[in-house]
Amino acid sequence: MTRLGVAALAALGCWGAAAQAVEPTATAVEYYHASLGHYFVTANAIEMRDAEATGWSRTGGQFGVFAREADAPGLSPVCRFVHGPIGRHAHLYTGDPAECDSLKSNRGLRYEGIAFYAARPEGVQCASGTTPVYRSSLDNVFRNDFNQRLTVDATAFVKSLAAGHSAAGVALCASLSQAEVRADAVRLLRQATFGPTEADINRAVLLGASAWIDEQLAFPASQYDSFPWVPANRPDTCVDDRSQPVRPDSYCARDNYTLFQLQLKFFRNALRQPDQLRQRVAFALSQVMVTSGLDNQRAYAMRDYQQMFLDRAFGNFYDLLSAVTISPVMGDYLDMVNNNKTNASAGTDPNENYAREILQLFSVGTYLLNPDGSHQLDASGKPMPTYQLAEIKGFSRVFTGWTYPTVAGAAARNNNPRNYQGPMLAVDANHEFGSKVLMNGVVAPANMPMAQDLAFAHQNIFNHANVGPFIGKQLIQKLVTSDPTPQYVARVTAAFNNNGLGQRGDLRAVVRAILLDTEARGARKIDPGYGKLVEPVLYMTSLARAVNAQSDGVAFRLFSPALGQFPFYAPSVFNYYPFDYVVPGTPLLGPEFGIQNSNTAIARSNVASTLVFTPVAPDASVYGAIGTLLDFGSYQAVALDATALADRLDANLMGGRMSAAMRSAIVTAVNAASPTDALFRARTGFWLVVTSPLYQVQR
Repeated sequence: MTRLGVAALAALGCWGAAAQAVEPTATAVEYYHASLGHYFVTANAIEMRDAEATGWSRTGGQFGVFAREADAPGLSPVCRFVHGPIGRHAHLYTGDPAECDSLKSNRGLRYEGIAFYAARPEGVQCASGTTPVYRSSLDNVFRNDFNQRLTVDATAFVKSLAAGHSAAGVALCASLSQAEVRADAVRLLRQATFGPTEADINRAVLLGASAWIDEQLAFPASQYDSFPWVPANRPDTCVDDRSQPVRPDSYCARDNYTLFQLQLKFFRNALRQPDQLRQRVAFALSQVMVTSGLDNQRAYAMRDYQQMFLDRAFGNFYDLLSAVTISPVMGDYLDMVNNNKTNASAGTDPNENYAREILQLFSVGTYLLNPDGSHQLDASGKPMPTYQLAEIKGFSRVFTGWTYPTVAGAAARNNNPRNYQGPMLAVDANHEFGSKVLMNGVVAPANMPMAQDLAFAHQNIFNHANVGPFIGKQLIQKLVTSDPTPQYVARVTAAFNNNGLGQRGDLRAVVRAILLDTEARGARKIDPGYGKLVEPVLYMTSLARAVNAQSDGVAFRLFSPALGQFPFYAPSVFNYYPFDYVVPGTPLLGPEFGIQNSNTAIARSNVASTLVFTPVAPDASVYGAIGTLLDFGSYQAVALDATALADRLDANLMGGRMSAAMRSAIVTAVNAASPTDALFRARTGFWLVVTSPLYQVQR
């Protein structure tokens, strides 16, 4: 990318009611002509009609402008020129008066007049309440053919450069309408919460994206309920008493030797607790550094492991990685606990399982990466491995000599029996104190104390150049878009490498960089590869939060397996779906599509039907159960007017993305219901939206 292109991407129009610009009085609409390969932008209704009658199609791109210079202060005319043979319609636009005057003297161009009015950037920066309009050109001088594009979609701009366009940078500053500000607030909340509520949307609009994120960063962490320590094997006395009325301790086996209650609390927190961003990031990190209830169903153990992500979601990645390593839950899952040094007489060597996975999945990945996440290639064009077998063996020797914490009242042993209360303990007698080969040619010195040996290895991993792009890209995928551009990944990598204060690995800075990036924010997203399939858990919670659901979590836990994502029961260390899954028939990454099939697609529709149309009664086996009840009052209030209902659904659920065809279908379906049954009409419209592909793909 050119220096100008990089600078253009640094421009971010921050939205917020306090700094909202004047409402635009016109809309510039982008068209594309497939046979000509040209783009065309107009705010003139007659030109739009003529374009659509002569082979031009809307791209979905549009931005707010002004019809008259007097409509807002500080506007500049946007001049339009046409180039090339008559009929080719190769248009050029400029909001720079000096450039406009210069182009008027160009014999190859014909001045067509003022297309519309817009604000000009200061350098590459647009004022608050406006958004950058990027300009790129694909010029074929051999065909005497010039092709220019204007777009507010930073991703579309970046991809046009990758396709050969030259960057002209930020050409204009489009005024954001109140509807566009609200639409991006909805987008932000879909990326950063377990689903937008109407109150949260209003809050985000009031504060603006940056201040809303800062407010979220300041919330204390949600807490999972504490569970009592239980022995590794369930005693015969720990049974479920199914008699009524149920007591808090009625279900000893279920509540202590499965993750039932932990899952319920997960959903209750997701629906009601205010630290939404922290919970989303913690959930994402837990799907990178995976353990599973398929291996360990002791509630107290998994509770502490999952709470670790909530507590450390906005901390430093080094500290999180260190905490994961010495967690007995992880030690048990990937065979680090009671992993002893080489015993020549017994013919045993240290277990390599955790050494492999901390490198392959939790930190650096298998191939050397550039800062933008692309593979580094050798002379023959093949990806280069990040590490070899010698490094795996070196790390496996580092991860020796750690055992379970000692059970209260028991005598400590070199290899303690299973216990998950507290971090693992160091046992010198079982540790390999020799030197170890680590990454990047580093050799860990011999005879370091165990804690120092472990810290040395963690620093070797943490300081590897791969960590920023490898972890950053996965967090982008979990929060914003499944197939981020290399430029997006590179900017997040830069934030990981340096938070602005010289600190590496600051997850708070990484999260801010992801959510405030130009490719995350914006008035309109039109690139067809942008966005992500909403994962099953988020699909259910988003649906529920949209109508202020009250729930004990039982229904969501019950429905999860059919959707392919049973919380805390990942099928393997590779999570529910691989982060590098490619959507069949496309070149696009789409991790969540790895568990999307005909069965899970139908299950989504069935789950939505149950939640929307049938209040879920309390489960008699759950102490304090309230069931699940959705509140459609906001939609019921306007449901007698099908068009008004569609408008509210579009604003709150779709962020203004509802197509004309979808709107028409909803209005028709709602009007087919009884004209006096406002609740059923509201439920019908809501169900049609949340089961639509447009809703299920977050954009």
